[in-house]
Amino acid sequence: MRMRRHLPSSGPLFQSGPWRAFLRDIGLIVATFVVGYGISKLWLSPRSVFTKEHALPRVLELPERKAREKLDELGFRARLDGERPNDSFPSGTVIWQDPPPGTIMQPNSVVQLVLSAGPVLVAVPDVIGLNVTQAAKILGAAGVRVGTIDSTSAGGQEAGVVLATRPAAGVGRARGSAVALVVSRGGASAAP
Repeated sequence: MRMRRHLPSSGPLFQSGPWRAFLRDIGLIVATFVVGYGISKLWLSPRSVFTKEHALPRVLELPERKAREKLDELGFRARLDGERPNDSFPSGTVIWQDPPPGTIMQPNSVVQLVLSAGPVLVAVPDVIGLNVTQAAKILGAAGVRVGTIDSTSAGGQEAGVVLATRPAAGVGRARGSAVALVVSRGGASAAP
């Protein structure tokens, strides 16, 4: 039979009285810190605890409806800040947003949008009574171009004189669009 040796039980080091008190005090300090931090975070900036910040999406070049939907999905509020003429984008398209895309913002923040009012309209100049060459130069300088040229024998004017424009002088047209001319064939109109 084997003999067992009994050693005095000293126990683990951390079960002794002074170590137990030390560990309890450390635990209380950590718990106090965590609770204090949580309370201060809730007190000083409660929104940052309960809401999540998002990067502002790019809504430029989108139609207004789609831009609003995209902003609403992330909790942002769109506010229209007017319309401005723009030759590059059709009417109703977002051409400016403030703050810019990628900005980190709280949900429910306002994003200002500026929409395109469409291309800049150019008033058709009055070229009646001028020859086609002069009329083409004036129309080109105004930002429109000569479209179809119809001729008529009515009006009793010499050949190549502009009798009318379509659309009429003063009507707004998009820059670069065509203006049709009605010119005289020359000679007097035939009378019965």
